[in-house]
Amino acid sequence: MTRSEFGRAGEDAAAALLEAQGYRIVGRNVRLPGGEIDIVARDGATVVFVEVKARANGSYGSAARAVDARKRATLRALACDWLQVAAPRARARFDVVTVDANGARLHRGAFA
Repeated sequence: MTRSEFGRAGEDAAAALLEAQGYRIVGRNVRLPGGEIDIVARDGATVVFVEVKARANGSYGSAARAVDARKRATLRALACDWLQVAAPRARARFDVVTVDANGARLHRGAFA
């Protein structure tokens, strides 16, 4: 499996987990100037920006630790841009889905 195929499989697993939790997927791989948001979803009235991190093994560190301060800052900026256009008055939250050998795990409200 190529790296891109592995990443796509991780995002598919994350989307399936979110839908099983009652989220409604609004967009996947949402490209904006400055980057990409893996998944934009709705959890009730809340817009949720989801970062997906998949790891085949722990040799590069844990999937959760891959969402570092720089990545969080980028996601915040992208989310602000998306919200200004698509849902200016919406409540928002940042979740992370980690995917590894044990499966997919949802981290609600992973950062602010």
